[in-house]
Amino acid sequence: MDRDLVLLSLMRKYEKEGIECQNALPLSSKSSFKIGGKADLAVFPKNTSELEYVVAYLTDREIPYIIVGNGSNILFEDEGYRGCVIFTEKMNDVKIEGNRIYAGVGTSFTALASKAKAASLTGLEFAYGIPGSVGGAVVMNAGAYGGQTADVLESCDVFDAEKCELYTLTKDEMKLSYRHSVLSENKNLICVGATFTLKEGNKEEIDAVMRDLMQRRISKQPLEYPSAGSVFKRPAPDLFVGKMIEDSGLKGYTVGGAQVSEKHAGFIINVGGATAKDVLGLVEHIQSVIKKNYGVELECEIRRVGTGE
Repeated sequence: MDRDLVLLSLMRKYEKEGIECQNALPLSSKSSFKIGGKADLAVFPKNTSELEYVVAYLTDREIPYIIVGNGSNILFEDEGYRGCVIFTEKMNDVKIEGNRIYAGVGTSFTALASKAKAASLTGLEFAYGIPGSVGGAVVMNAGAYGGQTADVLESCDVFDAEKCELYTLTKDEMKLSYRHSVLSENKNLICVGATFTLKEGNKEEIDAVMRDLMQRRISKQPLEYPSAGSVFKRPAPDLFVGKMIEDSGLKGYTVGGAQVSEKHAGFIINVGGATAKDVLGLVEHIQSVIKKNYGVELECEIRRVGTGE
């Protein structure tokens, strides 16, 4: 059967099941970079059951799919995505019991930090201002200002797309390290939610820390421009990528509409009309210069999503 007819049939099926979906969705509208072509089909499950149903249905019909949270650490390619993009943003339920807090995969990490503060729970202050979702934070062990997801994660609920099973992985089983987890190794394991263990704290003190961290972000990061956050992983604890790029004279270096931020050289920003090709060209140039100047291979932290994924 023609691929377009299959996708149209899928959309009608999901709509009949009450699952929100849209065809030919401009991915630039769901990307913090404001870059990307159209997805053949976009689906927005509201809960784990809908996610399981969608994934199983797509897998059975051999339709390519990807899972996306807030689109904050992603570069969608200009050609778009030939298949289905599953957005988890509506899976954002939060439950607090004592000092434990459960959050759905699509919950904003910043919103989760705010909910923890409202409950006088400390430990998630570092997450305030991180633009990604809980799923992205868990998969990549997101961190900032001395804190990281591994410090507070208790467990992660996952759906195994290969086995069609739902189960829980403990913190140890997650194999968390710098920008890495077992979920980043195995694409069949899909995070659907996570439980965090926090400590009782003083709401005013928690709020003060969060305000301070946000002010530091505003003063040092180019939040006024579309970007995907920090572009490269730190190659070693004592090597700071932004400083290496700045010392190499690359601040302000531009390819098309993509530019190395003048404010923080670790960021690539969209100064207007940037394409994925522009960003990738700039990434390659930076990697080449840093390799020449420092003998260091920079690894891109941003997830590239396109037809070939």
